[in-house]
Amino acid sequence: MSFKLPFWSPSEAEAVLFDWDGVIVDTCLDFSGVREKYYGRRKAMLLEDSVSLRPEEREGLMRDLEDIEMAGAAAAKPVPDASGVIAWFERHGVPWAIVSRNCRKSILKAAETLSVTLPEIVRSRDDGDSVKPDPKALADTCRCMAADPAQTLFIGDYVYDMMGARRAGMRGVLVRKAIEPGWDEWLEFSCGSMSGLLKELQTPGLIVPWEYKNAAARNGIGFLRKTAAMTALVPRELRAGTDRWLLTAASLGIGSFAVPDVEFPATSWTENPSFDLACMGAPLIEAVKRLLRARFPLASVKPAGTAGRHVALPPEPDGIESFLLRAEADDG
Repeated sequence: MSFKLPFWSPSEAEAVLFDWDGVIVDTCLDFSGVREKYYGRRKAMLLEDSVSLRPEEREGLMRDLEDIEMAGAAAAKPVPDASGVIAWFERHGVPWAIVSRNCRKSILKAAETLSVTLPEIVRSRDDGDSVKPDPKALADTCRCMAADPAQTLFIGDYVYDMMGARRAGMRGVLVRKAIEPGWDEWLEFSCGSMSGLLKELQTPGLIVPWEYKNAAARNGIGFLRKTAAMTALVPRELRAGTDRWLLTAASLGIGSFAVPDVEFPATSWTENPSFDLACMGAPLIEAVKRLLRARFPLASVKPAGTAGRHVALPPEPDGIESFLLRAEADDG
């Protein structure tokens, strides 16, 4: 199984990361008192903003957070159908792990309270030097699982989970009914509950990847189906704006890019600043892979000699969409 254009489904994940609290167990944590005590009720990110506190205040904050989490863990309740979702992935041979902002002691305590068998990989705020929504926390977990982030699903119940998934190039599913203002821009797919996700796994639907939603909204699903099947030939001679040409074509759902066997010249970077500086002097295919992978992880990049038939797109980025629409009309 794997995510691929023009649609994706949670059932296609090659690996799954779960948030802990609110997704697998419910510990009903209330941090309002902590927020008032240390941040004057300001809507702060409790962990990240602790760098603004004095050392003794930060130590007190961490003690208070652990006390709240341990009390919640002792009274933890199972999230309905969470075990069913985990069992579904296990039956299909999909590895899973837990990534939480909670302390490790509270995760272990809640698992003991509910007799939950934890996976081999459990990442808490006590592990590593980052916590979600920092993408490093998710990328490090994928590395431990030998999983490709582009083929990994993150399941969470809060906007931090969706932010982390997006930043790490993963697919995200929000399992929470109440969506707060400002969350919409981070949502790719929402089930409302783990029970809803279980139904989605059992009867998969088709979800437009977030990075192609604008193209689908403008031109329709049929347009995206056709562009996903196309291979575009990357010009052998880089010109000013080749990076924009690539990003524009990818944003319109072009499924693959055929790259000639040439070097990415150092002199071309000033006219194509979106490329990674580290790619100067490297094969052009590596520069294209790095450029697209961070933004359009489902687009494939292959050597031109192995790509088969390809479509010759207009040289100017602004002409690509109208060209593709005309081609669709001609085919229709």
